[in-house]
This record gives sequence, C-alpha cells and structure tokens, in this order.
Amino acid sequence: MENDIWNRLEAFTREELGRPILGGPLKLTPSSRFEEDLGVTGLDAVEFIDKWAVTFNVQAQSFPYRRYFGPEGQQLLSSLIGLVSKRHRKPDLVPLTLGMLAEAMRRGKWDTEEIEAACGGAAA
Repeated sequence: MENDIWNRLEAFTREELGRPILGGPLKLTPSSRFEEDLGVTGLDAVEFIDKWAVTFNVQAQSFPYRRYFGPEGQQLLSSLIGLVSKRHRKPDLVPLTLGMLAEAMRRGKWDTEEIEAACGGAAA
C-alpha cells in the first residue's frame, strides 16, 4: 500500500510539473523539497496543493500555504527590505517535501503538526 501511495504521488507530480527546463528526467524522492529542489512556489504551489488534495481526496482545507511557500517574484525585494528592517522580516519557511504529502495521503487529511513530526519537519 505504501509503495502504491508513493507511485501515485510520483506519477501525479511528474504530470503536473513536467520536465525540467534543461531536460532529463525529474528526480523525485520523498525528501524532494518543493521550493528548493523542485522550484515550485507562489501561486503554482497553491494550485499544485489544491489539485493534489482533490485528486487524492485529502482533507486539506486548513493547509498553511504561507508556512511552506513564499510569493513568486518578490524574493529579492523581500530580502532587501528584511536586511534593513527586522520588523519586516518574514519567518523562515518550513520545507515541504513529497514525503509529507504522501503521509497526508496515508492519513486522508492534512494535519501540520502530526505530519511534520512524522516526517521530521519543524512543527511549531
């Protein structure tokens, strides 16, 4: 059953993300991080998670998008403002992995604390 979940998630992810810009196969593992490894952020990430939840019937109404994904295209400006003003610094993002999504699929729902604890994330 566990391999079936991973195989379905991997196939879905390949379908949604396509091939890397430089070609070659997309390397997917349970530890693949959305922003850092797969380059998925902002609205693209929100759309991916929403479609994933519907496709796999995962209850994810309270998914904390801002905990895992930054805005598209504003990283440089946000970083510069953060250097000048502590008040405007955003908290560090928690890396979201494919393994975390697979764990939610096993459970049938997204529970931030439980899934981060089970997958070695940084639940706060």
